[in-house]
Amino acid sequence: MPHRSPALHRPRARLLVVDDEAPQQRALCEILVDQGYDVVGCTDPLEALGRLDTSAFELMLTDLQMPGMDGIELTRRAQAVAPDMVVVLMTAHGSIGSVVDAMKNGAIDYVQKPFRISGIVPAVERALEVQRLRVNNRRLEAEVSQQVKELVAVNQELDAFAARLAHDLRGPLVNMRSILAMTLQDLGEQLDPQQAEMMRRGVQSGDLALRMVRDLLDFARLGNQPLTMAPLRLDEVLKAALATVQPQCADRAIDWSIGPMPEINGHAGLLQQAFVNLLGNAVKYTSAREQAHISVAARALPDGGHHIVFADDGAGFDPKQADQLFKPFRRLHAADEFVGEGMGLANVRRIVERHGGTVVARGRLGEGASFTIALPASQG
Repeated sequence: MPHRSPALHRPRARLLVVDDEAPQQRALCEILVDQGYDVVGCTDPLEALGRLDTSAFELMLTDLQMPGMDGIELTRRAQAVAPDMVVVLMTAHGSIGSVVDAMKNGAIDYVQKPFRISGIVPAVERALEVQRLRVNNRRLEAEVSQQVKELVAVNQELDAFAARLAHDLRGPLVNMRSILAMTLQDLGEQLDPQQAEMMRRGVQSGDLALRMVRDLLDFARLGNQPLTMAPLRLDEVLKAALATVQPQCADRAIDWSIGPMPEINGHAGLLQQAFVNLLGNAVKYTSAREQAHISVAARALPDGGHHIVFADDGAGFDPKQADQLFKPFRRLHAADEFVGEGMGLANVRRIVERHGGTVVARGRLGEGASFTIALPASQG
């Protein structure tokens, strides 16, 4: 029983056969037609290129040695016209070096002449499977590229909306907060204790709302502002961040362990902001400790990147909720336990991602937490 190709169960693949020996070309075309393929035969490479200009083929089966244009040159020119088409070589006289040259120019397989049906058909089927994978990969790459473009556009629109919203809310909030504060100041003695307390809470709520608006505006700006990267010493960035959080450490017993930091390409201001948020969190969440321990250490990676680890022995968090830490306005602790608006770590992640890096949180309730920033190798 003759061999039948799986192509019979799929849409008929179109094959282009190129061989300057007309009898052999016709015989091969008959074999492949019998296997269920649509086949066009050519004896001239230029004719084959003309066919590629006007018709689509999944596979070209070409002789390696032909007068005027050999199979290597034909393969190169055919791939430029039809990049999704696969090429299989037929060779009787070509050396291994010639076959390698052809494969460098796009051929994916070869068969020896004179060939048998048991050899040529499996080679065609393998090549067509590669062609299907190539087309599917190209389609998936195009879909992913389009989805990335759409995601970037949506994120830019969200950032712009958040920035407008934060900007527009700030004015009314300032007015309401000012009215409450002035009323409390002017009528403080005339108000009973309950009314005065309500006014004070209103002022405090106004302050909180303004901080949240400020944080939202900062978060939105991080998404679209251009970054100017420059060589910088993270030792200096960390030193400035430590100075910023130092007032929070008054009357605290904190054992600091600060290791040497690497030199990288980055944005000093934004990285300092990220470090301030991480250090500030460490100070805040170790407040219940009589003797707190906070460390910052760097480790070089084999690929040239760096890990910067901020660790503390404070309140920690439930590891099942680690993914919630970096979401805007998400908090894992009650507001009366630890103050904050829940935007610090969201800004940290966005700053690190703008540097091409990632940040991972690890911790356990009551056993402290660590945040590892992975920064890629500096480019240029």
